[in-house]
Amino acid sequence: MMFPSRGRRACGARSGGCRPPGRLRWVAVALLLLCAGVAAATPGLRLRNLLGAARLVVAAEVTTVTEYDDGRVAVLELAPSAVLKGAGRDGAAPARVAVVEMREGPTRAAIARGSRGVAFLQPAPRTSYLGRLLPPGSYYQLVPQYGAFLAADSAAEMQRQTAVLTRLVESTRGAGLAAPAARALTFELLAARNPVLVEDGAGGLDDLRGAASLSDAELTIVNDALRRTDLPLRVRVALIDAVAAAGLTGAVPVLQTLVSPAEVMAAAWKALDALGAPPSERSLGERLADRDAATRSAAARELLRRDGVDAISRVAPLALQDGDPAVRQAVIEALGGLARAEALPPLERAFGENGGEVQQTAARAILAVGGQPAADTFGRLAFSGPIEAQRYAVVLLATMPGLEKDVVIARIRATHTDHQIQEMFDHGWQGHHH
Repeated sequence: MMFPSRGRRACGARSGGCRPPGRLRWVAVALLLLCAGVAAATPGLRLRNLLGAARLVVAAEVTTVTEYDDGRVAVLELAPSAVLKGAGRDGAAPARVAVVEMREGPTRAAIARGSRGVAFLQPAPRTSYLGRLLPPGSYYQLVPQYGAFLAADSAAEMQRQTAVLTRLVESTRGAGLAAPAARALTFELLAARNPVLVEDGAGGLDDLRGAASLSDAELTIVNDALRRTDLPLRVRVALIDAVAAAGLTGAVPVLQTLVSPAEVMAAAWKALDALGAPPSERSLGERLADRDAATRSAAARELLRRDGVDAISRVAPLALQDGDPAVRQAVIEALGGLARAEALPPLERAFGENGGEVQQTAARAILAVGGQPAADTFGRLAFSGPIEAQRYAVVLLATMPGLEKDVVIARIRATHTDHQIQEMFDHGWQGHHH
């Protein structure tokens, strides 16, 4: 963005050079990425997308932050040490890049003075608001995608990021990376500190499926990444899933140590099962009585996932008696996920003995089983428990798909003594949803 000029679009190194019209530009980017995908390399998918979206990519330090309009807008002055995309013909890094950051209702944390990292930039919009507010000059903004500023916690880490991005830029040209280089890039990403890079490295593990076993150095990188508790939960789970999909049995000992938080532990159990080293029945059984509610839920889900209907008797007490409603709901939902009639007895009890959200979860679980067994279950519930629960069961039965319900509905209509249920049959179901 250039202020105060309005009449023409700037071209050159600072603005990223003259580009074809928007549609042609995106077609070119898509073709570039498609060509890159032909090579063996798949690591760095998010980074490749960021590279495609950005006009200018720099490794830089934020030297100053100037706020405008009571802090609603900030201009970050970046001092680049390297330009990874969008450099001038001489390849030299610009001395200064001004980046506009909108701070009213931000979608990402504000970037502070002294921050280092790789910034993926595009020209800032030429709005009248910014034109009045900011001094004349060329301005960029971060591209809107997640990971547009890859923060580095040290100069050494920024050098690592710069090297990785340089190789990715090179891989988008010509035939891309050869398989050995792609493999090396995967482990460089996994060894990075920034979670965006680690997540992209996890994506690259898919290329190792069926490949030779890892070297000691590669396995150390994978295990170190698995142990990291500073990574976002989503990244940790994605990494565990990728390790399992790639069949990396060397990671089993570390996976067996991942017991917190519950979501990570559940992902590790699933991975261990896929790698031929499932947790023991005794271990999972002990977790059903854990003090942590999320752990109890995770153990019940894992037992049902692994043992199916054979685990129903072990987890049913949690669905019916656990002191935490969230645990009861989680186990009830998992029972419904079996979609087996064997799960209906505890689900029927859970529906009749609870109200509110727990009862609604039980209703959804019964519906997930479906068919004649579910219709018969609602038929029994229409005559037992509190009258509001009976009416709710009738509504659920009436709204079930299929013909299995018809005989059950006819029996209820002929024998039920509640006048509101009879009114529902006579006048329809509007206004009677639970």
